[in-house]
This record gives sequence, C-alpha cells and structure tokens, in this order.
Amino acid sequence: MTDNNAGLVDGERGRRIRAHDRRLMRPFMGVHRRIIQASSGRILAHLGGHPLLVLTTTGRRSGQPRSTPVIGIPEGEGWFIVASNGGAATQPLWLRNLATYAEVSIQRGGRTNSYLAQILPPDERDRCWPALVRAYPTYTKMQAKTDRALPVVRLQPAIGPEGDRDDMDA
Repeated sequence: MTDNNAGLVDGERGRRIRAHDRRLMRPFMGVHRRIIQASSGRILAHLGGHPLLVLTTTGRRSGQPRSTPVIGIPEGEGWFIVASNGGAATQPLWLRNLATYAEVSIQRGGRTNSYLAQILPPDERDRCWPALVRAYPTYTKMQAKTDRALPVVRLQPAIGPEGDRDDMDA
C-alpha cells in the first residue's frame, strides 16, 4: 500500500458544507444506509447503474466504526470508489478515516467482506479517471464544481492469515 495521506488537501472552490447542513445530512444518510443493510441490498442500493456499497471505516479520532453508502465501480475482485463529496471543497470524512486506518469493510447485498484501501497517487488516479467517468459520467460534473482533484480509492480484498480471501460471512 502507498501513503494514504496523499490527496487529503481540501480545495478552495466547491460546494460548501456547513455544520448545519452536515447535521441535516447525517440522519438521511443513516436511514439510507439502514435501508440498504436491512434489505440486503435489494432496496435503494443502486445509483447511476452502479451498486451502492456500505463502506465501514474506523473513525480516526473515535476508533468507532463509521458506515456510509458509496458508489462502487468494479475492478476485478475489488472496487474503485471516488471521494467526490458531491463536488464540495472539503474531502469526505470517510476518506480521512481510511487514510488513517486502511482496513475497511464493504457490505454488498447480504455479504460483508474486508478490504484494504489505497488512495491512488496522482499519476495512477489520472490513468484511471477516464474509465471512471465513462462508468459514471456525473463524476465530471462533480469534478467541475471544485478545484481539488477528486481522490480515487482502490479497494482490494484483504488476504487472511492462510493466504485465502477474508470473508466475514464464512
């Protein structure tokens, strides 16, 4: 894994998320996440033709699990996720969490698996960006709203001690 603190710089231009707005967004995101989890991904679990994954990170300050729905773009056995934050000038909080603790879990459908997260360095991000925009064109609009390069995160399946893929449902 590479340095996960790369790409954590906030921008100067972009949608501003005030504390008041954040307090309003939290309950809506929580309800959305709970619907996805309770329905095992059958209800409200797709956006733009792509699955919404429930990403669980470890809070960088609290050490507590923090979960949020994110759009997943498949990549082999893993996923790409983009830290768009809707084109805001600030990075999403989940990105800061996984920069501190790279081990995350993803719930998709009724399965939860462990992954290692890597924030892609700028050159690799730039190589992947055109394919991600083809997969989900709205990323172009989100990128246009802000002056920060939207970070791209690669999620690779965690390997268990026996060399096999970690499957938390097993």
